[in-house]
Amino acid sequence: MKKEILWGVPCIILTALLLLPMLLPPVSWPVLVRDTLVSRGYTDTGAPNLVAAVYLGYRAFDTLGELVVLLAALSTAMGLIREKGSADPALPGGTTARHGRKRHTDIIDMTAGKLSPMVLLFGCYLMTYGYQSPGGGFQGGVVLASGIIFIALGRRDGGAGLLDARRLALGKAGLGWIEMICFLLILLLCLAGPLRGKLILENPVSAGGGLNPVSYIIAFNMIIGLKVGSGIAMTCLLMLERSYD
Repeated sequence: MKKEILWGVPCIILTALLLLPMLLPPVSWPVLVRDTLVSRGYTDTGAPNLVAAVYLGYRAFDTLGELVVLLAALSTAMGLIREKGSADPALPGGTTARHGRKRHTDIIDMTAGKLSPMVLLFGCYLMTYGYQSPGGGFQGGVVLASGIIFIALGRRDGGAGLLDARRLALGKAGLGWIEMICFLLILLLCLAGPLRGKLILENPVSAGGGLNPVSYIIAFNMIIGLKVGSGIAMTCLLMLERSYD
């Protein structure tokens, strides 16, 4: 009990320090950047949703950095899962036993089967319409991964559905190809600016050139969504595979 109190006191102090500026007299906020974004955001990027204009227009380098961090985290997680499940020292020859136990019921099958198409459709909506409404590539990718997991849990073939060895291998291979192709497409989008005489990650689509500049943001959102969704889905499928060992 004393240990919890000792940990709780510094947490309360830090929380109070964080909330203290809210209790101080109002301080004028810098409005130059805000006003510039409001006045030029739609014109420069074509995105009515100024959040999308910021994270894929004005601060695309930060978004690319987030993708790299996510890729590193997912790669590490998949490596740890594979290493942990690759061999069991308790078994002869370090092999891994598969019991094929049924871990779902008819209710789960029916619910997942009904929800998965709607979840996948909603994920696509978040990716394609994130430029004008709440959403985007990261949010849509997580929703897509949820839909893929619904499919994995809801379809059965011999009692294991997409978790049997053949289907799981095909599913992971397909997601791996999507991950690799999306990575190459991101590199292509990064180089599209210099190829058009602009900076790296600068929108290569000029206003009045036949295409709306927002098409660059839509393409980036869709590629990010597919990359995030495939990576998270692969990790989850590996964890589900380990649960059947």
